[in-house]
Amino acid sequence: MSRKFAVFDIDGTIFHWQFFHELFDELIDANVVEQSVAQPVLDDRKKWRQGTIDWNTYEQGLVHALNTAIIGIDKSLLENISERIVTTKGKVLYHYTRNLLKKLQDEGYFTIVISGSQQTLVERFAQTYNVDVALGLDYEFKDGKLASIKQEIYGKKDALLKDVVATHDLDWNDSYAVGDSLGDSLMLDLVTHPIAFNPDTKLLALAQEKGWKIVIERKSIAYTLEQNSDGQYVLS
Repeated sequence: MSRKFAVFDIDGTIFHWQFFHELFDELIDANVVEQSVAQPVLDDRKKWRQGTIDWNTYEQGLVHALNTAIIGIDKSLLENISERIVTTKGKVLYHYTRNLLKKLQDEGYFTIVISGSQQTLVERFAQTYNVDVALGLDYEFKDGKLASIKQEIYGKKDALLKDVVATHDLDWNDSYAVGDSLGDSLMLDLVTHPIAFNPDTKLLALAQEKGWKIVIERKSIAYTLEQNSDGQYVLS
């Protein structure tokens, strides 16, 4: 008999911060990212926190710097750093999504995480929280060194989810998807129970248009907003 499933984004959805941002900082400390490359990103992070540039500008610069600097890194070093990040910082989770993950697992759901962070980080996170399938930004390695990107995530979460569902003969009925950004809408649009969790501006607008559940968590208190019969969002 086919199992029901639930799929979660990680960064900003279960994990309070972004794993690939943590990786960038660790690679600076390991001298994998040169200071001349790192400093503009760190400057933009400060500007974002001060509100003088937007999140996307900062993040795009970080992603470009990280994807360039990581080529040639030893696989063992990447795995060791990923282990350290998840072990030391991976327990800073949102209460709502962590509890929902555990609740659905207890009910027998097959659980999946699909994240734009590196596969080494995503796999380690999945092992920690008993997730069945983990998909992240994956790489080809040659002679023990990172050579190229093997699996992209951005813009492909719907296709990746469909592949997992088909491979594991999962049931779309009563399925869940949880995400925080517009890129997650691709998988939210496929399931029975889409949840926009702490959504960014674009996902919030789409969730309201489609009538998806919206959950906002602040200081460990989660506020659930759902549409009533008049199409208005109310606390539930």
